[in-house]
Amino acid sequence: MEQNEMPDTAEKKQFESVRDAVETARENATEKAKEAGPKLKAAMAEVVYDIAYGAAFGTFFTGAFANEFVPQPVKDGLAKGAEAGRSAARKAREAMRASSPDPSSGEVEVITLGCEPAGV
Repeated sequence: MEQNEMPDTAEKKQFESVRDAVETARENATEKAKEAGPKLKAAMAEVVYDIAYGAAFGTFFTGAFANEFVPQPVKDGLAKGAEAGRSAARKAREAMRASSPDPSSGEVEVITLGCEPAGV
């Protein structure tokens, strides 16, 4: 009977050893994660700040440089062109709205593109 008891005791000790190892590993990992968390958070915040700063600096520097570098007549021409484009878009939108049928009437408008179907 003594032979039967020894393997059970050995197996129990091995199981306890594995359980203890897992428990110790869990505790150590949790402790290290709690230590590393604030450091990692601070490093990530610094990286995000640097990226945001670089993007903002590049954007505003380019705009400010272009503002100083581009002659006033070119700026005026760009402003007039932009306004003319907005005005043309506004007129086209109004023309489309005026020519479109009322969707609630159930009418369908056929739009032709000035070409005939093949074989006609």
